[in-house]
Amino acid sequence: MRRRFTNRQRLTIKKYSLLTLSVLIILTIFFSIPEIARALPESLAVVLTEKADTSDSSGTINTGERLTPLLGVSFSAVLGYDYESEPIIPPLEGIEGAEYVRAVNLCWYTTQDTPKLNLINRTDYKVNLYDYTDLRFPIENKVNSDPLVLIVHTHGTESYLPSGVDYYTAEETFRSEEQAKTVVAVGAVLAAELNSKGIVTLHDTEMHDRVSYSASYGNSKKAVSEALAKYPSIKYVIDLHRDAVFTSDGVNQKPITEINGQQVAQIMLVIGTNQGGANHPDWKNNLTVGVKLQGILNNDYPTLARPIQLRTASFNQQLATGSLLLEVGSCGNTIDEAKNAAKLFAASFAKMIYSN
Repeated sequence: MRRRFTNRQRLTIKKYSLLTLSVLIILTIFFSIPEIARALPESLAVVLTEKADTSDSSGTINTGERLTPLLGVSFSAVLGYDYESEPIIPPLEGIEGAEYVRAVNLCWYTTQDTPKLNLINRTDYKVNLYDYTDLRFPIENKVNSDPLVLIVHTHGTESYLPSGVDYYTAEETFRSEEQAKTVVAVGAVLAAELNSKGIVTLHDTEMHDRVSYSASYGNSKKAVSEALAKYPSIKYVIDLHRDAVFTSDGVNQKPITEINGQQVAQIMLVIGTNQGGANHPDWKNNLTVGVKLQGILNNDYPTLARPIQLRTASFNQQLATGSLLLEVGSCGNTIDEAKNAAKLFAASFAKMIYSN
């Protein structure tokens, strides 16, 4: 005997059939997002990879609300340098476990855009960078024969890839005690450039993390304090580091741009605050210096500077109003790319000093 369904049973079957179909459609769209984002022009891809309400007039974007986990790689990798237009890179032969580095643009705009003051805010403070643009510069600069700038390296063993190398192996630690391979060599270039521009600059080449990484900030604080006591003319302290930028699936990225025909590592200013408990009530003065410098960098060399990053830790910046933490490139950049960045940074830094 043929079974006949009641009206209620037919409605139930129809409902679950539509539900199953909807789920299949949603899953298909979800897993297509990375390919869609890569195929879109950059301006549209930005819309897809950022929530519409995460940016305000300050250029501040809450990185915790980005859709990075959905894409599997950072949005900057999707919108990055130009690797998407390059042919597929063949596997490295004869080098066991070698991985290529991926070139990306992390400054949140391209050379076709007008640079803006962007902020990565990792604190609870409400900050609009444009509120700092017209503030009185908090440092009285006196350029003479006395030291004005001090360069230190809290994490001096942070190293780069060798010149011309765009891959690394599993044995690579991205640390070295050979100064020529590390941020110390980049600091030497920066110091030489500033001195050549008439700005007397001292360079502390000590690797303050060499013996103990956990004691590194204590070590550099002691060194900076001693230098400031010996040379009270010092107004600026640059703690020069390099970043490490990996995607959620472990791809090593190097922030890079091309300026004046050269491959240049992108840089980032990191400003500390007192939210973490440090005695740093005047951190907004340091931020004022950083905003002034960022504006000059954006004007002089668009795409060189990544967004300013505001952090809860002080990074010893309470020791001097002109204290800044400078990230030059990442562990995926080569030493030459980092040195090229140091030269450009020096030009804009000197302009800031001479104009204030």
